[in-house]
Amino acid sequence: MLRRRIFPIIGAVIVFIVCVCVLYAGDNVGLSDNGDFRRVLLTNNIEYKDDTDCNYLFKEDYRMILDNDKSFFGAIGSSWKMNKEEEIYKSPHFLIIKMSKVMNVIGNAITRRPLSDYHIAYLAIIYVLMLSFAAWVMFTFFSDYPVKIQITVFVVFLFIFCDAGYLLYFNSFYGEPLQYTSLMLLIAIGILIYKRPTVPKVILFFVALYFFAGSKLANIAFSLIAAFLAVLMVIMRKDKLFRVGVILSAVICMINIISLYVEIPEWMDNDTTYQAVFLGITQNSDDPKSDLRELGVDEKYAVLAGTHAYMDKDEYPIDIKTDEFREDFYSKVSKFDIALFYIKHPIRLLRETIHAIENSSYIRPPVLGNSTDTPMKLTGKWSVWSKLRVSLKFLYTSWIVLIAFIGITAYMVFLNVLYAHNHKNESAQRKYMIYASNILILGLWINMLLPIICNGEADIAKHMFLFTNCIDILFALGIIAIVSSGFKTTVKAVAITAIVTTVLNIEPLHKTVEFGKLWGKPIKWEIMEEYSDGTKLLVTKECIAYMPFDEKSNNWEESELRKWLNNGFLTEFSASDRERIEDTQNKVFLTYDNRAAKEGGNHAHYWNFTPSLVNDGGEDAYYKNVTDTVFIPTLPIMSKMSRSDAYWVMCPYTSNSSMMRFMNSDGFILHTGVNNEKGIRPALRVR
Repeated sequence: MLRRRIFPIIGAVIVFIVCVCVLYAGDNVGLSDNGDFRRVLLTNNIEYKDDTDCNYLFKEDYRMILDNDKSFFGAIGSSWKMNKEEEIYKSPHFLIIKMSKVMNVIGNAITRRPLSDYHIAYLAIIYVLMLSFAAWVMFTFFSDYPVKIQITVFVVFLFIFCDAGYLLYFNSFYGEPLQYTSLMLLIAIGILIYKRPTVPKVILFFVALYFFAGSKLANIAFSLIAAFLAVLMVIMRKDKLFRVGVILSAVICMINIISLYVEIPEWMDNDTTYQAVFLGITQNSDDPKSDLRELGVDEKYAVLAGTHAYMDKDEYPIDIKTDEFREDFYSKVSKFDIALFYIKHPIRLLRETIHAIENSSYIRPPVLGNSTDTPMKLTGKWSVWSKLRVSLKFLYTSWIVLIAFIGITAYMVFLNVLYAHNHKNESAQRKYMIYASNILILGLWINMLLPIICNGEADIAKHMFLFTNCIDILFALGIIAIVSSGFKTTVKAVAITAIVTTVLNIEPLHKTVEFGKLWGKPIKWEIMEEYSDGTKLLVTKECIAYMPFDEKSNNWEESELRKWLNNGFLTEFSASDRERIEDTQNKVFLTYDNRAAKEGGNHAHYWNFTPSLVNDGGEDAYYKNVTDTVFIPTLPIMSKMSRSDAYWVMCPYTSNSSMMRFMNSDGFILHTGVNNEKGIRPALRVR
């Protein structure tokens, strides 16, 4: 009995310690701002102390705007106030931020710092406590199970759900950490209700559901469905007090969730609608004019296809801030219209769904830096699951995920039909689990499709966070179920997983040749393509060196790397070898700042880290044709290459002039500062 009580407490304490160490042991880490912080900071009267490169560096220190920053009690009262001058939206996320502001004032008073100082660690500690509490509840539920199951649950929670990919969000102003911790609380309290249903647990469940709904306003639809279905908790006990508690809690929760939806500001709804149409439906369409006509929008706006709502006004071919555009577009298109469009075009929806699934590989979006001093430096602390997850491609391979979802859904339909025929003979616990499973499966489908319908491809990797989280939860449940089935089943599952992972990670083989020399050794090349004129496109089999792209600029034409490849690199090539090399003209993307040199294109090339999609939007992006003897892999070439190391590719991070993109060793396209060292895999065309 004592062991059953101590195990959950010790487990929760370890979870707390690990979380704190990941965030603050050694270099402090968190997530940089992608622009979403602004509305949260404005609403909560917080501002940057130093906003230099805030889009690429994790910032710890901020300043609270207080009416009274001299008096302790005045500062406490002022820290609770919100900015009424801004058009804000309602969210329980702001309650968590207010609590962190109060904690900062108290901490500042104790340490004798200015009362207006704000350190984001206080916000992170709230999330850590919430996650630790969820861990304690889960460990309490499993305390009656065999020791091997308890150990499995503890290890799975520690290595999957305490991974840095999840925890880095805690040091940020994004809604994802509240979404994550409230979801874990929902699951933890839900299984505890299954074990011992009481009114306080039910109330806590619906409070967590409200916080989940408000953490990201895209969660509102699913949360309302979940609240409605959760009323079925009444089957767990027959006494009136319990049933009244369930119904009353559910009604109050649904009223508050509806109020969140009603108070969504118009600008937020307009921006997401714009993204869903112009960075979703029309972006890769064969006939964007026809799509707009079907939506009831004038086809003259087809020129906006591929643009998003947060570009500089000079980048738009049409002014989207006019009353005419507001009347012609925003007044005619709603999320319902977009959903109806995809229902009529299921193949288009499938294509976008595949895109979304492929963008769920990383737990945290690779566009967000987590270092305080080096832009886009990614931490390796406690990231075993983050790295392993990318290797386990079946978790985000679209056809596998879709087949699995369809299979699970079909199985749940079968269980529900069976339950409908035998519901009188079913136990309350079994009924509860069927209802809970229905909510989970419904949530998976909604979380997969909703980002597409509500926001198109804009920030799709970040918006797939909840989907990724749910997939990890399913995977964790699978591990627990397999371990509970016995040693032989576990061995078989591990073997199957290893085989599937190996097969999915097999890379295409290319013919190799030796051509030229570097530092006295022959260079091995892979033949990427053979042309009808007898020439071949070669790329080195491995990285031949590691060096910066340039000291400060991502302009390929003027880069130090280009100068070296077309001069120093060729020094040891024989005269006959040099004669065989033909100059190659490549289409090189330009940043927004360098658009004056463009030969074509009407907007910057938008960022996508998935290899199969990385060139999307390239047809309309700013570009210039550059002729080289030797160059680095372009995006079309890169999609065919092996991925054994991290190497530069011919694509600047176009919203910033000092960052360049590179192929990471895990097969995804990331970006970093041009002065950082990455591998070099030269490419050339030879006769």
